[in-house]
Amino acid sequence: MRRAISLVFLSHGLVAGSWSTRIPWIQEHLGLSATTLGLVLLATAGGSVVGLLAAGPLLARFGARNATAIFVPVYCLALGLPALSPSLPVLCLALACYGAAAGISNVAVNAEASGIEKAAGQPIMTRLHGMWSVGMLIGAGVGALAASLEIAAPLHLGAVAVLSASGAALAARSLPVRPHTAVQERRLGLPSRPVLAIGLVAFCSSFAESSVVNWSGIYVRDVTGADAVAMALAYVAFACTSALSRLGSVAVIVRLGIVKTVRAGALTGLAGGALVVFAPVTWVAALGFGLIGLGLATVVPQAFSAAADAAPTPGEGVSGVAMLTLFAGLGGPTLFGVIADAFSPRVSFLLVTGAVAAIALAAPVLRPRVSAPVPVRV
Repeated sequence: MRRAISLVFLSHGLVAGSWSTRIPWIQEHLGLSATTLGLVLLATAGGSVVGLLAAGPLLARFGARNATAIFVPVYCLALGLPALSPSLPVLCLALACYGAAAGISNVAVNAEASGIEKAAGQPIMTRLHGMWSVGMLIGAGVGALAASLEIAAPLHLGAVAVLSASGAALAARSLPVRPHTAVQERRLGLPSRPVLAIGLVAFCSSFAESSVVNWSGIYVRDVTGADAVAMALAYVAFACTSALSRLGSVAVIVRLGIVKTVRAGALTGLAGGALVVFAPVTWVAALGFGLIGLGLATVVPQAFSAAADAAPTPGEGVSGVAMLTLFAGLGGPTLFGVIADAFSPRVSFLLVTGAVAAIALAAPVLRPRVSAPVPVRV
């Protein structure tokens, strides 16, 4: 069952990485200005919010396994819709559908992984997110190659959509079957207090990670005078250490426990943030980005796991955390840019470092709740 859920996460990440590489093709194909493209991409965020709000009731009714088997392949297939859009209105609709499928599938697969993690008796959630990171890196690499070979986005994304959907659908058939009774999901509203506390830790991590993803290259260009290659390597350092940390995290969590692991990771990220803020040269900043990726890699996966256990239903807990990480991912890079313009990029990254410090202080909210084992039929 671990191989099956790993393949689902890999397929999900493959789609995310593939999409990001073909946005320039879609902009050129439809003749969109930078401003128009930015506004159009908000349709994805809007769809994600709708999907996250709908995910809890859907999982409460059908169960995480069935929702994963349905909505992860749907999300994979939705990858091909934007590239097939003949006009701006159709593109907006396609992106909204893609975002909604992303939101629902994100909650479903993390809720299902939480159940498998309980049954396995090992903290495998972070490793599964490592498989997602691997899928994203593969998708981005293949997408960059397709773009360099001038392969049209409909052909490239269509092939990835079919391949990833097929892999996810086949893997979902091997997911464990657990007893499920439809339950009444709470009315939409704020997450419960325990979930909100867990979500705020995930918010801080997502804020820091999204700031690095969006601004690391520009930061080293403006602060240390990096060239184009060094700008790319700054992000690569973060992405690679994040993926490796997630893949190798299980033994560390088993030995230290979740709270100590997250706190040690946050302190590692804090050291990385200090290197970035005071970096005199590019390689020092790149080292700092790498330490941030290494340190924060376990936070969001463990937040999903903790929230699934802390809420009345796993879907409610995961969707609450996912909503907060979405807001952090959308607002973090914007706030970073505003502060960088008003003061300097170093001041902006000082704020990011403060968010990492908050994770170290709040790590105890991720402590696992005591719960009975869940019977599994594989």
